[in-house]
Amino acid sequence: MRIRTFFSLLVFLFCFSVINSFAAVDQTFVERILKENREFVDFIDTCVTNFAPDKKNDLFNIYQKHFNAEVAFLQGEYQRAFNNIYDSQKDMVTLYEFILTEYYLEDSKNILDGNAPNIIRSKNVSAKQYLTLGYRDRTLARTYYTVGEASHPKLYSYKIYKYRDAINMARRAKRYGFISLYTGQTGKVKLTIYNQLFKSENEKGSIFFKRFVDKNEKDYIQEINKIYEKYEEETAQAEKADNKKTDITASEGTKEEKSKDTTETVVFEKKMEREVRFRKEQRVAQYILNEEFDKAEAIIRTYVEDYNYKLIMATLITLGSGESHTAEGDAKKADKNDYKKYIRDHNDNYNILNDKSILESVIGDVKVVDSVKKEDRKLKDDEKIEGGSKKISEAEMKKIEEENKTDVNAKKPSDADTKKNENK
Repeated sequence: MRIRTFFSLLVFLFCFSVINSFAAVDQTFVERILKENREFVDFIDTCVTNFAPDKKNDLFNIYQKHFNAEVAFLQGEYQRAFNNIYDSQKDMVTLYEFILTEYYLEDSKNILDGNAPNIIRSKNVSAKQYLTLGYRDRTLARTYYTVGEASHPKLYSYKIYKYRDAINMARRAKRYGFISLYTGQTGKVKLTIYNQLFKSENEKGSIFFKRFVDKNEKDYIQEINKIYEKYEEETAQAEKADNKKTDITASEGTKEEKSKDTTETVVFEKKMEREVRFRKEQRVAQYILNEEFDKAEAIIRTYVEDYNYKLIMATLITLGSGESHTAEGDAKKADKNDYKKYIRDHNDNYNILNDKSILESVIGDVKVVDSVKKEDRKLKDDEKIEGGSKKISEAEMKKIEEENKTDVNAKKPSDADTKKNENK
């Protein structure tokens, strides 16, 4: 008897552990796909914000379902959480496919095809190579899209993975297209591009190469030949003038914080760092003047963060302004493409939003939706009320029938009355 009890206890413990292990696996699985789905939502948010703000409602519905999946997970209802994730991904597949086909595949082709004539005409081997890589990546993007589209209709997460890979490939194709656009420019145009690059950096507070910005060729050469002692003397005079200007404005009751911050930056720069920067600026200016841009790039990268992004941005701004175009007739008209419209694509290539995030704007509107909808509850309540009325009517009918039977029996003559009538 004890042995049987012991074995029964072992079986009970084994079943209990198995049930708990399955529950743990279920919770872990839902937690993993929740994290995965949130990455999908964040990724498509950048795409919708930059290219398709009119799809705001679609993104809201997708996030609404994801949000309720997270709420269900916190409540321990893992099956309901999974169902919400599945519904969210079902809608997300449609949005991913629309964004990919209508914008990324189409825009990457337009960028590469639009820049191809100028690049081929430039006869620059490096620019042609970058253009080739751009076309290759666009083909890969198209292949990823085909694989995702041909997969099983119910494999929503797999489709999204493939569509996301296709978007990333299309972005890389556009980056190669923009790099080839810069590489295919002449030396004079590149000189203007670098001037725009350093001008933008100086506006953000950087002081590297500041003394060479917007200089004509004569002043440019004079700055290259300037000795460090002369530069120190001019810097000291500029600091005194800035300090005097700051004191005057402070005495008048107005503080120019911007000029004060700039003065402090120059004052607290170490003497050794200033001298090293001075020598490197001269070297970079000499390389750019001699059109040895690869040598200049190695030094510039140590002072300019996100160099590739900022160089392409300066290229698009310079070409979009039309200041660098020297071609004549139709060639000039063809060259003067609307390059500034590419800034939207360029920011998107580096996951930079062109406007306020649409997802952030709709997060406050999401609501918790219960597992039972209000319409279903109302329907069930109505059925209960109708069922209750039926029960009452049946009870009343039984009561009425019993009363009728009583009345009938009361009207019938009794046996004693019958016998009396017979004797008479």
